[in-house]
Amino acid sequence: MAHPGTRPGRAGNERDSRARERIDRWWAAGGAHRDEVWRGAWFLLTEASFRFGNHERPERVVPVLEFLLEADPTSPYRPQVRLTACLPQTAADPPNGLYMGDPHVQGLVKAALLFPDLALRQRLADLLSVTDQPGLLDALETEFRTRVRLRTTFIGAAPPGHETGCCLWRGGEPDSFLKIVCANPNLPRPPAQPGDIDLSLLALLKDRTDLLPAFEQGALAVRLQEYLDTWLPAPVHDRCRRALRDLPAREGVTAVCQQAMLGDAEAIAAARDAGYRPASPAWTPIFLLLTRQFSAYREADPNGRVLQLTCSIDGLRIEKRVIIDRILALLDTDLPDDVAAAVRRSLRDLGPLSDSPVEDLERSNMRRALLAHAIKLEPEAVAAVVDAGYLPKDGDRELLPLLFLTEQFKRYAREDPNGTRLRAVLAENRYLYEHEHFRTVAERADRPDPWPPEERSPSGDRTSTVHVSTWLSSFDAGGHF
Repeated sequence: MAHPGTRPGRAGNERDSRARERIDRWWAAGGAHRDEVWRGAWFLLTEASFRFGNHERPERVVPVLEFLLEADPTSPYRPQVRLTACLPQTAADPPNGLYMGDPHVQGLVKAALLFPDLALRQRLADLLSVTDQPGLLDALETEFRTRVRLRTTFIGAAPPGHETGCCLWRGGEPDSFLKIVCANPNLPRPPAQPGDIDLSLLALLKDRTDLLPAFEQGALAVRLQEYLDTWLPAPVHDRCRRALRDLPAREGVTAVCQQAMLGDAEAIAAARDAGYRPASPAWTPIFLLLTRQFSAYREADPNGRVLQLTCSIDGLRIEKRVIIDRILALLDTDLPDDVAAAVRRSLRDLGPLSDSPVEDLERSNMRRALLAHAIKLEPEAVAAVVDAGYLPKDGDRELLPLLFLTEQFKRYAREDPNGTRLRAVLAENRYLYEHEHFRTVAERADRPDPWPPEERSPSGDRTSTVHVSTWLSSFDAGGHF
């Protein structure tokens, strides 16, 4: 390997030739001699900033890479080249304590994607497309994980008009990295850790759904739904849907049922198709109702006690506020008359209990959620609050706005005959309410608008709103604020 950037003369060529012959002999001899050559070659790569994708000094990398990519029939891994003969299997398996760890092996993957020498880039891509060397497979999996960021939108990855949280495509076509991963017959592997959920997409991409049971099933169920919520090729979405309907473990089924109760359309469809039921029978009525399985719901809740049963559930990880949100949204759809009547009855029977403090707390949470919807003038919530006589526990601050907005004017007139108390409450807590709601009710009931006027600071008051021009003039004048 001649020193890069030089043009050796005849003597230099002979010297380099003898050095190369010596290196080849040491490599062929194996043992300590080969290890010394390997460590020297790996040191040259790492010192040449090889771990960076743009390779600041590629001229130092090329001769070393060419040397390490030469054939070596003693390598136990594919392809049989010098690199796979000596590259440590994993970061935890360094030779003589000198191996620097995964970041440097990761550079081989970066080089296969970005190395400026196109011929060497292709040779590395070809190597990674067939290798079974564990350290290189680790590096490919590491790169794969970095490209699955579902809370990020990658511009230009999906086809026009779509968005995706996976950086594995260009305009919907596989990029160079995905081509390598899809070509390698040794990927995917069973996950070393069940929680390594990012690698589930690799199994789906390569139609290895037989590996999905090895992942933690609750996390897998949630992730499958997240995959369905971002652009992926249609066959991958089809595999996600099949996997959601064929979850082998209770944890996965529970996660699907929970997401279905939260309103996720894919989870609802999967739960209905697969016949899933929550782990606890006490969850069944609310689950069947929210997933619109009305025939089964009628059998599970013949007395219309769905919310009361839900209040007694132990360990339900859905806030009661969310359940009320979903129930009110459901009542705004075309429910069968008997189901709608049962749900309305249940909404109106959430009064406090004296014999069950825990259940009473849950009922209180539901009442509070109903009151919040009533204050926003949602008709079903207003009707339930008025019919059941639900009132806030926080005294005048919430009582008077609620009475006015739900048009309970007889009670309101007793509490605030001239409207001064409500106006004072709104002046102090106007950020909690919407003026438009009070204006709407006032116009409908032919009453004065109780919303207090905006307070205005006196002209020239230094506490008034400071505009950009004021800041600039003050600053220019050497003042401070």
